[in-house]
Amino acid sequence: MRLQNKVTVITGAGHGIGKAYAQRFAEEGAHVVIADIDEKAGQAVADTLGNAGLSTWARATDVRSYPSVEGLMRESVDRFGRIDVLLNNAAIYVTQQLWKGPVEELPLEEWDRVIEVNLKGVFLCCRAVIPIMKRQKSGKIINIASGTFFSGSGNMPHYTTSKGGVVALTRVMARQLGPWNINVNCMTPGSTMSEEVVNDEIVKRREAGITQRCFSRIEKPEDVVGTALFLASADSDFITGQLLVVEGGAIMH
Repeated sequence: MRLQNKVTVITGAGHGIGKAYAQRFAEEGAHVVIADIDEKAGQAVADTLGNAGLSTWARATDVRSYPSVEGLMRESVDRFGRIDVLLNNAAIYVTQQLWKGPVEELPLEEWDRVIEVNLKGVFLCCRAVIPIMKRQKSGKIINIASGTFFSGSGNMPHYTTSKGGVVALTRVMARQLGPWNINVNCMTPGSTMSEEVVNDEIVKRREAGITQRCFSRIEKPEDVVGTALFLASADSDFITGQLLVVEGGAIMH
């Protein structure tokens, strides 16, 4: 098992790809902390994994709130003794009715809503976990960006900006935290079929990018979790400050 007894905090783990991360990490031996603003969904994931004999714990967490995030990290240490991995997965995307359109028409409150979760939320989680990892002199931080950072596509100025900020923050933290043996990396899943209820509109949206890929099919959560596992495991101990693109060849950089 590649994460045997590693304590892993995953934000947004109650739904979608976050749920897939939680399952795979737990299967690989990790103690998985499922942090989600949707308390019922997070607990349901923890119950399912726990009933399968895996080690999980769910805690309702709002990544926009530093007291909530600080409490998450503190209680995780109280329960498990340490934090080895932080996977910053929580974000607002099209599954949360993301606004699309030109920059000059973007509502100010919509800009704030997306930046607060997608960028500030990552910053707050990192800010809370870094002192813990520094004391340990070890840790893995994995941030989730987006291929729209490269292309500017999608008509989502606030979303794309937030994900570009995540890439920049990743690189700054990698340089700052190297002396403490803390790895900070980033990955970009492509348009992934992560919805729990799928209809024709969702299929059409997920199929839209297929022609740009080397692999001509819809991306699934199972296509993404292996890269996160690699970044969380000892196999990536000498990798930091990097952005790994998991988009079936749609983007090459």
